[in-house]
Amino acid sequence: MLIILLLVVFMIGTFFGFMFIKNTIAHWLVGGISFLLLAGSVTMLTMHIRDNWGMKEVTTSTTHQIYTAGDKSAPYGMMIKAEIGKNTDNYVFVYRNNEKSEKADTNFKPDEKHISEAVKKSATYKLVDDTKATVTTKTTRRVWSSDFYKLLFSVGGEQNELVKQNSVVSVPKNTWLVLTQDQVKKLSQEAPAMQKQMEAQLKADPQKAAQLAALQKSNPTEYAKMQVKQIKQLLGITE
Repeated sequence: MLIILLLVVFMIGTFFGFMFIKNTIAHWLVGGISFLLLAGSVTMLTMHIRDNWGMKEVTTSTTHQIYTAGDKSAPYGMMIKAEIGKNTDNYVFVYRNNEKSEKADTNFKPDEKHISEAVKKSATYKLVDDTKATVTTKTTRRVWSSDFYKLLFSVGGEQNELVKQNSVVSVPKNTWLVLTQDQVKKLSQEAPAMQKQMEAQLKADPQKAAQLAALQKSNPTEYAKMQVKQIKQLLGITE
């Protein structure tokens, strides 16, 4: 950190100018200028420590598609949510980041080993009128405004320091389910009975069964909407 070296030099210059130079003009010239430079350096260092003076914030945004946490053969998608705290609108989400993954991934779980960075990160979701689920992450980091400020103040570790990171998962409102662990458990318990009831209804009405089979092939989106609507009714989801 060059600023520390400058502080030492200006401090010595101030002391030497006022204490050892006898010539009045040189006394005030060397001592006075050194003192002003010392005061200016202290002010700059204070502003850097307090307000990150000499640095700027840069925000980047990335978006990628995500995939269901549930059965990959199901016509609808599923994401599992777990709120961090109460009424925080900050969640841990379970979904697949890769379509070919066998197991779903746990996303946005706070890193307890680096809690100072974890508190700067948040994740939420919104229901959208779309057919694909995506996650958009906006990351703001602090970087040096110029090489001069980096040379003046840098002690290492400040470049690319995380300021905040916010992720928003956009979930298709008609063809995806966003469930809590309790709702997933209830669905797994109720699903067999629901399946048997549907099979019985279709067996009693072959024409309807044929229509559903045709719909599943010709319009998978509408078929998924129908499935999601039925499951939401079963779980008492109104959103």
